Amino acid sequence: MALTDFDKYFMNFPPFDREDDFIPFWEKAASDIKKIPLELSAQKDKKKGGRFYFSSLIFRSFMKTQITGELLIPRDAEHPPVIIIVHDYNRRVEINEELLDSDIAYFFIMLRGHSIVNEPVDDAEKDEIGLGYLIENILDKETYYVKAVYLDVFRSIDALRLITKLDCSKIGIIGKGLGAAAGLFAAVNSQRVSALVLDTPSFCHLSLSQNKSQDDTAKEINDYISKAKTLKKKVKLNLSYFDALNFSDMVTCPVLATVGFKDIMSPPECVFSLFNHLNCEKTLEIYPDEGNTAGGDSQFRKSIMWIKDKIQQ
Repeated sequence: MALTDFDKYFMNFPPFDREDDFIPFWEKAASDIKKIPLELSAQKDKKKGGRFYFSSLIFRSFMKTQITGELLIPRDAEHPPVIIIVHDYNRRVEINEELLDSDIAYFFIMLRGHSIVNEPVDDAEKDEIGLGYLIENILDKETYYVKAVYLDVFRSIDALRLITKLDCSKIGIIGKGLGAAAGLFAAVNSQRVSALVLDTPSFCHLSLSQNKSQDDTAKEINDYISKAKTLKKKVKLNLSYFDALNFSDMVTCPVLATVGFKDIMSPPECVFSLFNHLNCEKTLEIYPDEGNTAGGDSQFRKSIMWIKDKIQQ
């Protein structure tokens, strides 16, 4: 790869487009969510054997919606720390025990509305499926779907704190795509998040990514705007409240990010824009010849071990 190819990605440092009420808006949202009773329930899986106990967790979050996820607690670890795994938009939640370190517990949170995509489909069928959540209440920032997703991940920290078998004094988060943006929000708003992995983050630097990204989030929003062009300015304004770039300089915990130069879903220019604005301890794993799956299973395993090292310090 030529040096000039690297520079076109690395040399991205766009200005923030935060509105004057950006911080008060999110401070109120983070405060209001804590007023909703968690109503946490856990149902143990009857699965036997393996290195982990499985439980399905359910708790109340934004708009009192029930959020679910799978909690894996290692059988041979006492009071383990926990890593929250946040999947990408319109992607199947997958749990591969072989990749997990058995000294750590894991909470695989399911993004709201995603139970309908939790069954595998072939690639041809996948291309035809659109959830439509990214335009749900897009004209109302108070009730927008992405606001709910961000608050759900943030809320999951409080839910996990009620599990007495866990050590939640230091929590790690691994987020993929939109899940990375949600994880970043949670890290900004919770001092318990001690390490954050941004795996090919999306929904960042939206003014650019909406024109370059081919992922489902960009497609849904662009399709909406194409049919309602008079609302484009309003949509752009509201989206600025959810652009992960606008949170980036507020992160204080260590961050490990990944980027693939051939990624058409999380454009590398946008990933670098986010990464460059981070003022914390940060590391970027670069895969010049890979796309959205940059690093694959080996990088996922590496990310877990990186978090383990950080939360044990």
